[in-house]
Parts: sequence; structure tokens; C-alpha cells
Amino acid sequence: MSNKITSDDFRNDPMLAEHSARSRAVAKALDTKADRMPYSQVMNGYEFEYFLKTLTPKRFHLLRIASKGPKSISELAQAANRNHSAASKDVAKLEGLGLVDVEMVSNMGHGLKKVVRLVSYRIMLTASIAD
Repeated sequence: MSNKITSDDFRNDPMLAEHSARSRAVAKALDTKADRMPYSQVMNGYEFEYFLKTLTPKRFHLLRIASKGPKSISELAQAANRNHSAASKDVAKLEGLGLVDVEMVSNMGHGLKKVVRLVSYRIMLTASIAD
């Protein structure tokens, strides 16, 4: 049994196919020296200030935990030594910033639970102070 990823894996796995499509779009933008990169977000001064103010150290810690794979809010709270309510509110803020996706999934006999997935493993900020 081989652990190598094949082109069939990219065609048959929706997550790999999406990643591949995004990678091709970014490569094309780089090749054509596009003014704007796909899947990037440009903020004005107010949005940039709000982003910096909203991404607190505790919320950044939740991002670090989520970077290890999808986690329920309860799992995030436990790993961060925080109460569920505070972690849930912080996840909502992170979702509002576009840094995580939250999905409702079945919780095997206990209704539904929210699962948090990191949107990107990298945040790059570039600020132009003067024109």
C-alpha cells in the first residue's frame, strides 16, 4: 500500500480538488503579475485597525489550537483552559474575521455540535503608511 498522493486523489477528494484549484488560481495570478492575489483580502484603515484589535492573544491561541485539526468548541475551550462560553464568543469573533469556518455536525446521540476549522495556516499583513 502506497502513501503517495496521486492525481486521482485530487480528482476524487473535494478538499484536495479545492486546494488544487486555489493553488492554480494563485499561480496564474503570479504568472500574469496580477494586481491582486486571489483568496486575499484587502482592508481599509478602519478594517485593519479593527482586525488588529479583535485578534487578541487569547483568540490567537485558539487559532493555534485549531491549526492542529478540526475541533469542537468544547475541545478548544478545554485545550485553552477556558470556559465554553468565552471560547464560543471568541470563535464567533474569529469567524467574523474570516479566520475560521464553523460547521454544525452530528454529536452521536447528543444533538449537534459546532466544529471549528482553520481557514488558512498563515496570516500575512502588509501596511502602507504613506502613498
